[in-house]
Amino acid sequence: MEVIKHILYRTAWAVAIGLMLTGCGQRNRPASDYEVWGIDVSRHQQGIRWERLCEADRPHFVYLKATEGTLIQDPSYDRHRKQLTELGIPWGAYHFFGHRTSGKEQAQNFIRTAQLEKGNLYPVLDVEPHRFFKSQEKMVEEMRAFCTEIRREYGVDPIIYCSSNFYKQYLEEDFPAKKYHLWIANYSEIPEVDWQFWQHTDSYTTQGYNRGLDRNVFTGGIDQLDKLTLK
Repeated sequence: MEVIKHILYRTAWAVAIGLMLTGCGQRNRPASDYEVWGIDVSRHQQGIRWERLCEADRPHFVYLKATEGTLIQDPSYDRHRKQLTELGIPWGAYHFFGHRTSGKEQAQNFIRTAQLEKGNLYPVLDVEPHRFFKSQEKMVEEMRAFCTEIRREYGVDPIIYCSSNFYKQYLEEDFPAKKYHLWIANYSEIPEVDWQFWQHTDSYTTQGYNRGLDRNVFTGGIDQLDKLTLK
């Protein structure tokens, strides 16, 4: 969301061949085949006119950046969530992981700021490459601490957001898909992991905003999406 803009791109020919080889499984379809979709936004998209956007192409869900690290709160969060609630669009919040600070304190920052309630989508932990990323062991330790606090507060584990490559290289062993819901960013090909959300582009355009947006698809239907809301 914040940093993942340099994913390796393959040729269209290679992607087409890959689709033929992988067949037509549930997660082996192009993004256009998925009915349930949504966008994610932060302070970088403060100029969104939500009513206009929804009139043109109403998303099924929206994720909003709430916090980063232990001290940062997104200045657009309160305004976005108020407008989405008024429009009746399901929404959730995400936290951008800081590689230098306590996972527990980061979760506390998120919980204080996000103020999630019944009906909101599960919280998300956004983990990306960063110049302060020095140790995989330390990162995993603090991510686990973050997840523990989120589980204590909401009764669920956060959804893990990252790129395909980052997940396979650093997170797959400690945050397996059989335990955690995954939100995978890959702009060049279908993710080769067991994902629930796929961020397939950062260049989605529509009315209500004059620049590109992150667009995501969900692997299930509306009923399945509802299962990922806080009860």
